[in-house]
Amino acid sequence: MTLKEGSNQIYEIKKVFNNNVVLAIKKNNYNQTNEVILLGKGLGFAKNQGDILSSDKCNIEKEFIPVNEEKKEQYQQLVENVNEEIIGLTTEIIAMVSNELNEELDKHIHIALADHIAFALKRIKEGMDIVNPFLPETKTLYYKEYNLAKRAAKMIEERSGVPIPESEVGFITFHIHGARSNRGRSRAVKYTSLIKKMINVIEKELDIELTSESLNYARLVTHLRFALERIEENKTNQNPLLEKIKNDLNFSYQVADKLSLMIYEELELKVPEDEKGYLAMHLERLKKNLI
Repeated sequence: MTLKEGSNQIYEIKKVFNNNVVLAIKKNNYNQTNEVILLGKGLGFAKNQGDILSSDKCNIEKEFIPVNEEKKEQYQQLVENVNEEIIGLTTEIIAMVSNELNEELDKHIHIALADHIAFALKRIKEGMDIVNPFLPETKTLYYKEYNLAKRAAKMIEERSGVPIPESEVGFITFHIHGARSNRGRSRAVKYTSLIKKMINVIEKELDIELTSESLNYARLVTHLRFALERIEENKTNQNPLLEKIKNDLNFSYQVADKLSLMIYEELELKVPEDEKGYLAMHLERLKKNLI
């Protein structure tokens, strides 16, 4: 949240993460206190635990409640075990993403992203390869989040001096997308993994090879993504050409049927016949475009 103009709020610093981010106790008129993260340029400079901040005298740009009550213990463990600079940097990344998207992100990202960045930096410093088999699909499926993840990676590089590989940008993308969606990061990972498997089947069945930079690839990935969302949300539209598709595009429909079985096995979602028809139409167009 952004502080309202004209209001004065008193905070007591609990921990300084970096020059721009502090963990503070927010006090109100009823002697109740809340733990919040404050973000502002120079806010933590030369400050210590116990120092008092007043919103009318400090440059407080953002105030976050870092976690819900049930996650409070996890966040305390994070503060104790993860480098404070990483937690501060993560807060700045979250603020940047939130500002660019013009929306608040799910609170869970404060724990998940900080923990992920800390572990990723450790692996990179130890010379471990970070492999991301879903990178091409991620770039296509979550284009906006991917570009924000690239900015986040640059911020991490500048602060840590550690080069961040593109594979890691893909993983940060999942965290950003997951924080935008009520269904979270696991849904994005599940969709991306399934789409990759489906594309492998499509290439084999149609005897084609798709490059991740091609327009045909981008169109296919986008179609599959929205098809999965429609199926999961039970929003498939009636397909008036279904019987004609089954007869005239029999091979493409058989491939669509095979893909539908994969969706059922992976997500336990039955694919409506109308949706199979739309998928068969897309496969037929794809096949003709590549002849």
